[in-house]
Amino acid sequence: MAPPTTAEPVSSTPATTAATTAAEDFIARASRVRVFFGHMSVGENILSGVTALSADRAAGAPQLVSFPLGGPLPEVPQTGALVHTGIGDNGDPLGKLANFDRLLRSGLGDRVDVAVLKFCYIDINAGTDVDALARAYRTTLDTLERDYPQVTFLHSTAPLMAAPSGLKDTVKSWLGKDDNVARERYSALIRDAYPADRLFDIAAIEGTDPDGTRRPALYAGYTTDGGHLNEAASALVADEFLRLIADQARD
Repeated sequence: MAPPTTAEPVSSTPATTAATTAAEDFIARASRVRVFFGHMSVGENILSGVTALSADRAAGAPQLVSFPLGGPLPEVPQTGALVHTGIGDNGDPLGKLANFDRLLRSGLGDRVDVAVLKFCYIDINAGTDVDALARAYRTTLDTLERDYPQVTFLHSTAPLMAAPSGLKDTVKSWLGKDDNVARERYSALIRDAYPADRLFDIAAIEGTDPDGTRRPALYAGYTTDGGHLNEAASALVADEFLRLIADQARD
């Protein structure tokens, strides 16, 4: 299905705000943490935001280390790094969850301080058994937390898409088949299951307009195509991501 038509992006003010409100040593602290981030395309937007926020902090910027899903595990610098990979196929969240578990058990769980799996908006739609997916996520992550007590697991809510704008999407909404309803249901289950200091609440950021209005859809001014993040939103989400990581730094 083609993505919905969106409004023109907002100015870069949110990105500027994200950069200027960060504490002076904030990004440097995050750079000292060894992180494993499993993601797909919105994750690439977030990593672009990390790079943008770190541009003027060469001495204390997170080192990004990518590796292919089917390739050998990377070396993880003891000084800190944000290690990441495309975690699987969009539309197959259980496959992504299995890959995340396998990679940690293949050696990454002994090399990192923090781990986080982010699903894509495509992974959850009106036809998804959200309760079953949330149960599978909790079962896998609870077992990983038991087996790797030295790793802090952060838990991500589900990214959203812009509100329906075309006739087909509007009719789906009238029929109770709005995919964002399922995504918000999943996010609510994750919020209920995990403490706020371990919650990477992408949905809350994406669904909050610059004036503070909260809605169950990606704010149209934050996206390039109805699902992926523009420069401003990438910086906003990356700012929260780095804040959570920095909180795990062992000083």
